[in-house]
Amino acid sequence: MYLYDANCAVGPWPAAQPLYETVDELLVEMERLGIDRALVSHTTARTFDPPQGNRRLMQEIAGHAQLEPCWTLLPPSTGEMGTVDELMGEMAGADVRAVRLYPGEHTFSLDEWQCGELWAALAARRYLVLIDLAQTDWTTIEQICRTHTGLSLLVTWTGYRQLRPLFALLERCPNLYCDLSNYSTYLGVEETLARFDSGRLLFGTGLPTADPGGPIARLCYTDAPAADLEAMGHGNLERLLAQVQLEGAGA
Repeated sequence: MYLYDANCAVGPWPAAQPLYETVDELLVEMERLGIDRALVSHTTARTFDPPQGNRRLMQEIAGHAQLEPCWTLLPPSTGEMGTVDELMGEMAGADVRAVRLYPGEHTFSLDEWQCGELWAALAARRYLVLIDLAQTDWTTIEQICRTHTGLSLLVTWTGYRQLRPLFALLERCPNLYCDLSNYSTYLGVEETLARFDSGRLLFGTGLPTADPGGPIARLCYTDAPAADLEAMGHGNLERLLAQVQLEGAGA
């Protein structure tokens, strides 16, 4: 099966013991695991400084066509990433089609009063946005999805016993998605497919701080038609990235 990892990072970690740190080490790990492509962010953008981490990411993945950039953003009110228009132009120039936010660790609010301008710009361009569930809550996720229907919100690291709120929001929010990095409820993938189509789940490992064997097994051993497995394994991510309008509607 062709695998496209939606939840992956490179770079040093201050405390964790990752499986790898460098791009070359990531490529070796991907070959070992049978992962063909990866959407990659940089740990420096998470643990130290987002602008510097994004620059390092572009430098380190340059020349590796199987690695796609995922930038880490801050709201414009912090003054650290320029204006929204400047940020959107910079991402368009770098062909960045996915972004991550860490409101818990970076100490900002995802609500409209701080991120509304950023959400509107991302939604106008139909960006894919990744947020770890531990960084926010389901109520905030629901508000973002229903207010900014143009963006695609991928919740990562949903964890155990999260299907009850997740299913409620999948019904209400057609632009909400979930990755398989920690989708650990017994037969959770099968139950999700029984209630929703396979377009709402994306393969993701959580590398380099998580064991990738879990999500790989979760996908490969799911009792589902081959077309659904391919959609989750790579097709859904490819579709969401392809729909991004880098020049921005209404920009």
